[in-house]
Amino acid sequence: MRLRCALTTLVATTLAVTATARAGQVRVSVVNFAFTPRTVNCNLGDHVVWVWRASSHTVTSGDSSGPTPDGRFNSGLLATGSSFTWKSDASGLATYYCEPHAPGMAGRVIVGAGIAVSDFRITEVLFNDAGGLDLVEIANLGNAAGDLGRYRIVVGATAVAIPRDTLSVGTGARVVVHCNASGTSTQTDIFLPTLPALPEPGSVALYAPDTAPGHTALSDATQILDYVEWGAGGQANEATAATAAIWVAAQSINNVAAGHSIELCAAAPRNASAWAEIASPNFGSNGNCTTPARTMTWGRIKTLYRD
Repeated sequence: MRLRCALTTLVATTLAVTATARAGQVRVSVVNFAFTPRTVNCNLGDHVVWVWRASSHTVTSGDSSGPTPDGRFNSGLLATGSSFTWKSDASGLATYYCEPHAPGMAGRVIVGAGIAVSDFRITEVLFNDAGGLDLVEIANLGNAAGDLGRYRIVVGATAVAIPRDTLSVGTGARVVVHCNASGTSTQTDIFLPTLPALPEPGSVALYAPDTAPGHTALSDATQILDYVEWGAGGQANEATAATAAIWVAAQSINNVAAGHSIELCAAAPRNASAWAEIASPNFGSNGNCTTPARTMTWGRIKTLYRD
């Protein structure tokens, strides 16, 4: 029987009431001298991801008729295989264009509320397998399908992009990343031989796709999407995650037995209390944390799920 953290009806109800809004992602392809789709909708704080599928173009915010940049964002000139991400910072309309091909090549982002978007989160990690076969599961916890292609998995100071322009992930679907391992990648399993094995203590982070000069620093809090650390606080990229309010500094999941995984048991709060040790890893499926991983008391339940 899988060992997961207990969720009573009362706790589940509390979670539904107190869970904080999650930032999501939408995608635009840069191909054939056009932005596809030309118009996208997102929520305030969501990430808009552009992926270059052909030719050299820019993503430059402003009025395409001039063209006149407004300084909100600018990818610079990028070529096929590149990516650029902007975290929406104000509600309303954000127009943009390609500098060499304006006014014809233009697009817009409408930033509102209540928009169905994908939301990629790290949901299970195996970092102490005896054979070194470390795993990281990423799930789409949003309310719309998303594309995980080119997203960056970060271990320590090493960032490795998922080597696909497109990797469709439906709502509730999961992708398992195999660290430091070779194999044939599929829609549900991605092998990244250049990604280091997970250390203990250690951490793993998920960053948005971005290859634009000046935008790849792991210290950029607008680029990090999710984070988890174990063994001890103060691991790599913790400060960035804390600045982005997706982790609490100095918190970690500790004393995990060899061969056990850690699993996300609640979308919020975004800290160590939302995770539990799992004796029987269940990568690729929705664990739900329905059985306690360790002795559970009402005091711990209230600590886990307090406001």
